[in-house]
Parts: sequence; C-alpha cells; structure tokens
Amino acid sequence: MKNNIRVYVKEKLSTDFIYLDNKISHYLKNVMRLKTGDKLNIFNETDGEWTVLIEDLNKKKSKVKIEKKIGFKKEPCDIWIFFAPVKNARIDFISQKITELGSQLIWPVITERTQNKSIKESRILSNAIEAAEQCGSTFVPKVNKIEKLDNIIEKWNEIAPNRTLIFCDELSKVKPLKKLNEIKKINKNEKWALLIGPEGGFSDEERKKINKISDLCVISLGQRVLRSDTAIVSALSIFHSILGDWV
Repeated sequence: MKNNIRVYVKEKLSTDFIYLDNKISHYLKNVMRLKTGDKLNIFNETDGEWTVLIEDLNKKKSKVKIEKKIGFKKEPCDIWIFFAPVKNARIDFISQKITELGSQLIWPVITERTQNKSIKESRILSNAIEAAEQCGSTFVPKVNKIEKLDNIIEKWNEIAPNRTLIFCDELSKVKPLKKLNEIKKINKNEKWALLIGPEGGFSDEERKKINKISDLCVISLGQRVLRSDTAIVSALSIFHSILGDWV
C-alpha cells in the first residue's frame, strides 16, 4: 500500500468485492499511479475502514477485493457548526478544517450580511470527505442545506432540543476559557453548537434574536476582528480543548 492511501466509499463493505466509480478509479490510476495488485484502504461511517486489493483498475470502473477490517476511529463529540458562507475558496478551507478538528454537523446559514448565499451542500461535503481521507478519520460530518439564521433561531427548541448554543459574538467581552470552564461544571447535556457570523458581523436585530435562546453561552474570540475561517478554527479549537475530545 503506497503512502497509506485512503478513499471514502458509499457502498456497503461487508461483501467480498465492490466496484469503485469512475471518479475514484481515475484518482487511483492517474493521480496516485496505482495498478492491479496494489492495496489501499477504503472506509465509510457505517462499516469502518478496510484494506482492499485492486483486482481490476480502469478509468471507468474498478474492482477491489475486501481483505481485512481495520475498524472505526472514534466519532467526534456532538458539536454542530453554524456559519455564514464566504468566498468559495475559503468555504473549501472551512469545510476541511471543521472535519479535521471534529464536528458532527456542518450547517451554513444566511445572515443579513452573508456574502455567499448560493453555496451548495455538495461542495462542502466533497471537501469534508477529502479532509476525512487525509486525516485518518472514518467519520464524515453531515452537511445541511443552507438555511436562514432567523428560521433556525425561531425553531431552535425543535431543531436542537437540549443543545447549548455557543454564540461567538464580536461585541462580547467574555473570555472564552473562563466561560466554557464554568459551563462545563453545570452543563451535562454534552450537546453543543457553535455559531460564527459573517464578515461584517451580526446585526443588532440578529443579536437580539440570538440572545433570546434559553440555552445560550456568549463568548468573545479576542480583541482582534477575525476572518470567518480563522474564527471557526479558533472557536472549535477552544471548544475541543475544554468541552470536546481533546480533554
């Protein structure tokens, strides 16, 4: 197996053989330069990771023999990420980093100042899969269709019952380490969500609506204004170091 090559597949992995689609076949043959008889790893969330042997490799469809189960990597803790999409290149970066750091759900939201309102969940998912392949995870976060933030706030108790929303508010002065350590002592739900705003921040009206959520924790991400992608990486890193799976 060359360089621990891993690819994500949707097919059930309990059979003796499976066929890889043309996209994966092209990647293995023309990018990674594999050939018949080589081995690689395939995985998905349902069946875990397996070592397979290439029986037939061509650019349209390839056949691999399933040989050995490696197992599952631990799922990330139950944290959802809500964020306002920005430019596509940075969306790709955000999707990858959320997956690498660990999240169960990625949910793009439209705020009053959202720049990119046409992002498709397929683009986010594609980048999340690529990140999972690279970082050794067997878990790919679910990606929801883009939704208006107002709709999510209005239906919060229905959409996310017993889930604490960590609101990263650029106007807040609350230090995140102290606040999250306080929350850790009293909140035993272990169901969380992070909300990161758009470039330009939240409007006053949005802030009022968010602050009406009963299970809410408001924090600052420091005295400097962060780009959205930087804020997401920072917030998720802080979360995992106190409440998540780095503890």
